[in-house]
Amino acid sequence: MAEGNKAKGIVKPERPGGFLDFLPADYLARERIFGIIAKVFRSYGYDPIETPMVEFAKSLVGEDETSKNIFYISNKNKNMTQEGQLGLRFDHTVPFARLLAANPYNADTKEGIKLPWRRMVVGPVFRGESPQKGRYRQFYQFDVDIVGVSSMMADAEIVAIIYETLTALGLDDFVIKINNRKLLNGLAELLDVHDRAEVNRDDITKAIFRILDKLDKIGLDQVLFELTQEPDSIFDPAPNLSSEAGEKIKSFINIDGDNYEKLIKAKTVFAGLSIAEDGIKELEQILGFTADLGVPSDKVLVDFGVARGLDYYTGPVMETSLLTAPEFGSVFSGGRYNNLMERFTGQELPAVGASIGVDRLFAALRQLGLLDVSRATITDVLVMRIADNLDSEYLEIAKIIRRCGLNTEVSMLEDRTFKAQFNFALGRGVKYAIIYGENESIKRTIQIKNLSTRKQTEINFSDLEIYFNNI
Repeated sequence: MAEGNKAKGIVKPERPGGFLDFLPADYLARERIFGIIAKVFRSYGYDPIETPMVEFAKSLVGEDETSKNIFYISNKNKNMTQEGQLGLRFDHTVPFARLLAANPYNADTKEGIKLPWRRMVVGPVFRGESPQKGRYRQFYQFDVDIVGVSSMMADAEIVAIIYETLTALGLDDFVIKINNRKLLNGLAELLDVHDRAEVNRDDITKAIFRILDKLDKIGLDQVLFELTQEPDSIFDPAPNLSSEAGEKIKSFINIDGDNYEKLIKAKTVFAGLSIAEDGIKELEQILGFTADLGVPSDKVLVDFGVARGLDYYTGPVMETSLLTAPEFGSVFSGGRYNNLMERFTGQELPAVGASIGVDRLFAALRQLGLLDVSRATITDVLVMRIADNLDSEYLEIAKIIRRCGLNTEVSMLEDRTFKAQFNFALGRGVKYAIIYGENESIKRTIQIKNLSTRKQTEINFSDLEIYFNNI
């Protein structure tokens, strides 16, 4: 009976779907990925910042699909409730816009954010959506943005950063697809999208964007089906396009040729539509600047099917696909969002950026066999504790090696045999094992085993610091 009561108190060790645990080997592998990404971003002069995971819901809520998946925070504290509804950030871009609006530059005091400004940020974001392969409810995003620059040089720099980051991570089979929302706005004009009953033209156009953004996931036939579907009600912004309009979209998406041939053909399609012509010109400029930045031409692809579902994009948009793992979708995406500041300041501010979904990329790298999980510890050196009466000396050895900048632990295995401790060090990916037993204590020497090369070196105890300072 007592055992039954005790069992009732046991909680099943399960985690919610869409949330991940990272044991040391995976954590350290992901940490190395963070370091590689940060190094590339910083090489272009991007300043690191941090914003809170929690924002006022009114700052987060917009009209795009992502903001509908906000995790709201429930708190019974009366003061916090009066302060306003809180939610977990779903990306880093909206908090970035809020931060900019709250810190305008003051020329007199020299305080605030002076434009133009390059910024980078990394941290978890949260989306209350159905988890699937490579898509999670909590995941790390690493963002890079330039604000205060209208020139397409900024957009090209973001494309170059995407290329250099993925290359630095050991990837080669990828393509950066670019399009321009101005072409899609021009397409809406070409299709003669107009107000309908209780739905305005802008909402219908946004619905077209969101459906086009699903092209890689559901295919062209299903996209055309959704674009021509009748609305469920007078308030439904379903595009309800004619079959003729659907054919125009199909022809636009299927424009072929190399990048410049596609743009030449698009000029014919959009002749006389100034917004689309502006978009084509911007894409031409980006292609020129990315070439100047050393991005190979085969890594950048003009793709008129790229829409990016978020409503705040206003110009060039970009998505990066892994050719050998397309099922993971875009691993590094973004675009220009000149209007996002309006909700905070009432004024436009040119900005462009992209974000890399680190956990999605992590899963893709694992599948492609490009993830190094050989080390399950941060420990560089393990001091093997093989003698019963030398604990003070083991602690002294560890202290000396730490002074040399190496992570060092003294073994605390219950099994004090050489075999058990050596296998423990080997299995965790430790770089060096210190062997110091009764014989070494008498001779005042230390055996150092390099576990990568299996080479063993004997040195004088007094030379320990010199040895590790010179490896």
